[in-house]
Amino acid sequence: MIINDIFKEYWDNKSQIEISIQQMKDELSDMAERIVLYGAGSAGIAFLYYLRDVGINPLYFADGNPQKWGTICEGISVIDYRNIVKTVGEDALVIVTINTDGKKYCKSFDEALRVGGHTGVHKNLKEAGCKNVVDYTYFRRCRMLFRGDKYNLPSCSDVYLMEQHEDDLCKVYSLLADDKSREVFEKLVRFRMLDDSIQIPTEIQDKQYFEYDFYPKSKDEIFVDCGAYNGISLGTFLKENDYKFKKYYGIEPDRDNFVKLEKYIANLPVEVQKKTVITNKAAYDSVGKVHLYNLNGPGSFISEIGKQETETIRIDALLDENGASYIKMNIEGSELQALNGAEETIKSYQPKLAIAGYHKTWDLWKVPLLIYEMNNKYRFYLRSYMNNVSFIFYAK
Repeated sequence: MIINDIFKEYWDNKSQIEISIQQMKDELSDMAERIVLYGAGSAGIAFLYYLRDVGINPLYFADGNPQKWGTICEGISVIDYRNIVKTVGEDALVIVTINTDGKKYCKSFDEALRVGGHTGVHKNLKEAGCKNVVDYTYFRRCRMLFRGDKYNLPSCSDVYLMEQHEDDLCKVYSLLADDKSREVFEKLVRFRMLDDSIQIPTEIQDKQYFEYDFYPKSKDEIFVDCGAYNGISLGTFLKENDYKFKKYYGIEPDRDNFVKLEKYIANLPVEVQKKTVITNKAAYDSVGKVHLYNLNGPGSFISEIGKQETETIRIDALLDENGASYIKMNIEGSELQALNGAEETIKSYQPKLAIAGYHKTWDLWKVPLLIYEMNNKYRFYLRSYMNNVSFIFYAK
């Protein structure tokens, strides 16, 4: 099988691809003491924690959003990127920590410093006088840095864990129902283990979560929206289905996002509002409370480092006797727990599923295998919407 071939190639070339943490530190040299992370969002926070775990402590966050300037993020100040040179010096190392599709693979740190991955950001930083700018995805080569996949950083997988799951990856590959799904899966595995310059077939985001080529539309849809955010998925759902549906359940744990969701629904036609049920909780496998890292926008995630306490709910307990016909999940690494909380619904109603599979390394195989374990009648499809960073498993 093709996945076995990737693993064989991986073992043959592993030593040539990987660098150790010490090698990474040696490459940084004295610049390790003058690091600024550009992008005070989910990727920046995760990368900050990975660096701190190995004794590297960035001095500042920089950001292009004026609303963040002067704030504190994880104990360090967020500054205007135009003030990096004034604050730190022109020899500062600026690591761009915004999610990327990683289209350029650099074999050396010097090469990485010459390549502008986020063209606009690199251009702005260079114009601001920053001489040393690199995307955080360069550090994928230091695989030990990301061992354990402790923080939410989809671009940097735990390859050591993948080494242990060749059989599971082969099984998922065999479950995929069409050639394109198999191609996407194969290239995702190859991207993570061998060559992050590879291009993965990518779809336009307009149809994300709603790929109706895989299953027919229904005027009686009961749609469960996990990670409802500000109503953006609901808006697409309504548009795709001409506002014809039976019921909508929106689950959003972030308080700020939930307020936006409420306002969005309040402006919908009354007949639509009457068919919506929304809850300011997190979809999970049990009822209780968890810590949420609130980003006041997309990307909020459940983590011990989160400062907002939020209640959890099981999808099985939320629904009425009609169950669900469509479940979407993009919930920043909590998909497995939420699926377990929907087990009876999945077994009894076999709803259409659109489940993110990229937040945690193991989601690539655990998400489809868990669904298949719950209900082996499903057919599986896979589509990517941002190279390696954003892909969805569809099941029907």
